[in-house]
Amino acid sequence: MSSMKGKVIAITGGAGGIGEATARMAHAEGASVVITDQKAGPVEAIAESLGDGAVGLAVDVTRREDNQRMVTAALEHFSRLDGVFLNAGIEGEVGPFESRADAAWEKVFAVNVHGVRLGVEAALPALRQAGGGSVVITSSIAGLRGLSGLSPYVSSKHATVGMMRCLAAELGPEGIRVNTLNPGPVENRMMRSIEDQANPSHGKEVKESFTARIPLGRYVTNEECAAMAVFLFSDAASGCNGNTYLVDGGFCAQ
Repeated sequence: MSSMKGKVIAITGGAGGIGEATARMAHAEGASVVITDQKAGPVEAIAESLGDGAVGLAVDVTRREDNQRMVTAALEHFSRLDGVFLNAGIEGEVGPFESRADAAWEKVFAVNVHGVRLGVEAALPALRQAGGGSVVITSSIAGLRGLSGLSPYVSSKHATVGMMRCLAAELGPEGIRVNTLNPGPVENRMMRSIEDQANPSHGKEVKESFTARIPLGRYVTNEECAAMAVFLFSDAASGCNGNTYLVDGGFCAQ
């Protein structure tokens, strides 16, 4: 893997799961990281455990001013910004299409779509000042295919793929690469929530059903997803722009 030494990466949804794994991996590869999530405590603790070259702060991605604070923190602490990992996302409610109220749709889109939009908007001046950079957006296999009972989530993840493709075409000439990370079922909190909502008290059976559709025979890990994200921020990915990068154990191969 190409060194990340000297790069500065801002990360949303960094308090756990893929976000935390990416922060730790990027930092180990030599990057400085600004780790954000809704509450300051967890990301400050992660940053403290990493030591020099790591800062944690509270950011609500649905607020334009909070996204700007994230970028300002990168510039104030590390004098530049080379990439943003727009990873914050929520699964929302699981259930039939007609049972999802307006509020359920609006909540998911506020975080998963508008949070990404506002993150890109805030980061662009700093990325341009750096002479280019990389934007990685966490989408999902749900951004590439349908899944019963997850209409708001699936729709939001399709939207991020469409946004990525537009941004890649628009920003590529400026040396700003934009791609999506598209995990399959991941061994983390979000999948526990989806499993338990899909069949209350029988989440284990839901997991077994998902696992049966994965050629590797297991969920992927946060670290496997993080490895792809870090690659996309690295110089080794200098030709990667406008693409969806699956880490799904082969789920979508069938």
